[in-house]
Amino acid sequence: MNISRLILAAAIALGLPALAQTHSDTYLAGVVQHPATNIPPVQVVSRFTLPLMSGGVNDFSGIASTDGLSVMLLSDHGFIATGRLQRGYNQQITGFDLRQVSVLTDERGTALTGALHDSEGIAIGADGALYVSFEQHNRVLRYARLGAPGVPLGAHEDFARLRAGRGLEALAVARDGTLYAIPERAARATYGFPSYRLQRGEWTGSFRLPMDGTYLPVAADFGPDGLLYVLERDGLGNSLRSQVRRFGINGRAISSPVVVMRSEAGQFGNLEGLSVYRDWNGRIRLLMVSDDDRGVGRSEIVDVVLNR
Repeated sequence: MNISRLILAAAIALGLPALAQTHSDTYLAGVVQHPATNIPPVQVVSRFTLPLMSGGVNDFSGIASTDGLSVMLLSDHGFIATGRLQRGYNQQITGFDLRQVSVLTDERGTALTGALHDSEGIAIGADGALYVSFEQHNRVLRYARLGAPGVPLGAHEDFARLRAGRGLEALAVARDGTLYAIPERAARATYGFPSYRLQRGEWTGSFRLPMDGTYLPVAADFGPDGLLYVLERDGLGNSLRSQVRRFGINGRAISSPVVVMRSEAGQFGNLEGLSVYRDWNGRIRLLMVSDDDRGVGRSEIVDVVLNR
């Protein structure tokens, strides 16, 4: 019996979800996939340089949008900027109308400062609540609305062991309301990248994101197709490369990945935020934002349409 049959037999015996039982190309937790090939080119719809916020700090690490027009931009300096993108000919982004800047707070309504305000991931629930992850003191806060106090959502035992500055980077809410968090680095030496899910107020271990070379996960979002899209980064400085992989998620099972975007080295800046939406032509679009690292790099929004 070959190894794939052994894995399938084990999955059936353990009662794993049907996705893991019926698809031979599905990767169970801990299994690492091979590097992807034959990645189709994507159409870059628009690139737009964002204006500096008051105080001269952008450092945007997250983005959320359902229509490619109204956006929330999360800064790793502990604030959220909301606004509306202006679109011109061929959907080129021509401007950004800033509507509100809101400082992130703790449960007492006190503004987060120092290492406590290193916010990295943002996700929006079906009820409009905001979820924000932090990668220094690794935790997730829930905001009932923009400007409301942040309510701690507890922690998995691994959170305290995650490396400061390489912790909870990616945050995404599935259609059923399950919240998923993915760190940039694992708490322990292991295959792939762990993920954690919040259900009924408890964090548990979930699927394991398969590695692809030296790419690291920095953002995630469930698209309108119900699939999970993960933005990943590789390299340093001007040689940064970014890619987006797409997965099907069913409980703790994760499908084999499809690489839907991969940039050339230095093509974009330090892309750290991802929001997936469907345009009026039915096409899946990736709206991404780059962290300018206090003015060293680019602070821009990149909008691409997928070809598969």
